[in-house]
Amino acid sequence: MHVTIRIAAMAVWLALATSAAADAAEQQEADIIVDKSRLLVEEMMISGDRQMPESLIRQAAGIALIPGMLKGGLIIGASYGTGVVLQRAPEGWAGPAFISIGGGSLGLQIGGQSVDMILVIVGQDAMNAFMRNEFKLGADAALAVGPAGARVSTATDITFKGGIYSYSRASGLFAGISLEGAVVSSQEELNRAYYKDTGSTAVILAGKVGPPESGRRLKSVLDKVK
Repeated sequence: MHVTIRIAAMAVWLALATSAAADAAEQQEADIIVDKSRLLVEEMMISGDRQMPESLIRQAAGIALIPGMLKGGLIIGASYGTGVVLQRAPEGWAGPAFISIGGGSLGLQIGGQSVDMILVIVGQDAMNAFMRNEFKLGADAALAVGPAGARVSTATDITFKGGIYSYSRASGLFAGISLEGAVVSSQEELNRAYYKDTGSTAVILAGKVGPPESGRRLKSVLDKVK
């Protein structure tokens, strides 16, 4: 009888320990994604090519950052990555909330490689798409390759009607790139691992919960975009 009780107690302890370890690993993963997103913004700000106009970010309803996104080769032409999205709020930025992006085509590729992606979200309708569990770029939200340099004034209708501008960075250079047909999905498990109190992207982007230190550092860097 006592042996059975001890075995049962040990099984419960092992289950709790395994669960705690998994939660800690997921929280660490979330922190790493946020820190990499912050570094992506910092590197954009000091980039010598200035292909991404910072004025777009100043006017944007939100921004999505996908560091280290994997893109496929000549035949596959697909992509996958995990990152964060933030919404502009009266007091600064709300978020970050976690998202993934998969599918679509990045056009002609030479082998698989990792790229950093930035999605500049223009208009509240496009921003609201990120509150859903998932949506398709180009179908549920207008999508265009981001204008470079000083060409913001001659940009597409997205500037006036709303939508999403996409940029990528490979080999240290930022450039516009198409993600037509890619699906953006909310990552509620990462949200909950990061915030503890909620996994809801809508709640997070409404600014109803404050982020941990890594999220505050990311928002501080975005506040410096002039």
